[in-house]
Amino acid sequence: MTEKINSKAIGLDIGLLIGRFFMETEDLHYGYWPDDKTATAQNFADAQYRHSKLIIENIPEGVKSILDVGSGSGNLAKKLLALGYEVDCVLPSEFLAENIRKKLGDRSTVHVCGFEDLETDKTYDMILFSESFQYVKLGFSIDKIVEMLPSGGHLMICDFFQRDVPGKSPLGGGHKWIKFEEKISSVPLTKLTDLDITEETAPTNDLFDKFVTQVLGPIKSMSGEYLESNYPRLTGFMKWKYEKRLKKINRVYFTGQLTGENFIKYKTYRLLVFKK
Repeated sequence: MTEKINSKAIGLDIGLLIGRFFMETEDLHYGYWPDDKTATAQNFADAQYRHSKLIIENIPEGVKSILDVGSGSGNLAKKLLALGYEVDCVLPSEFLAENIRKKLGDRSTVHVCGFEDLETDKTYDMILFSESFQYVKLGFSIDKIVEMLPSGGHLMICDFFQRDVPGKSPLGGGHKWIKFEEKISSVPLTKLTDLDITEETAPTNDLFDKFVTQVLGPIKSMSGEYLESNYPRLTGFMKWKYEKRLKKINRVYFTGQLTGENFIKYKTYRLLVFKK
């Protein structure tokens, strides 16, 4: 039986291709705007560079070996290796893994699997989740992190969580902040750093929303008109067959709600460092 394709992995693969072509970047994460909060395609790569720099600046002293969970294109791992850290990578996408192997060579071991399925006897001074923690199982993964870390080892999470606020968020993703705090406080990990960078990362959503509404929206409309004109029966069947799914896609992506303002309202983006 053919193995089921992981939609999250495919999303990352597509993100890499779009980033390469439109924005001249291979980083698969939010940008960081500490000063000017206006995001453009022209300054996005610089904002992503600042995001990586922020992570590097907050690595605790004494850390030498790092497990980079959800390594994306491998750009952050490459920067860490250049700074003298030992870095291994974990990610579910074979396409991205092959890019990382070409980029890093034999300097890093690349595990092609989800973090929950990772099997290794190797220990690391720090386990890093850069916008990948939202994809793992909360309770199971925290327990596994504690089991993997040696005494004095560190956990760094740079990711967004769901705020406990009224209303339904138009933005998906992220564990509930309250649930995370409950679980993390129940294990032997001491919080060293907690930076709230929600406002500094929110402009990423404004840029994405503009791309969707001003580029993908018109393309969707023109494609729909062409299909209805040339293949009316097939188009009608597809609309009927996938009516609920199409309505959800339109509601989520094409109503102008994926904004920085809504991100600030419903999400909290944190850089967190813990010590065992």
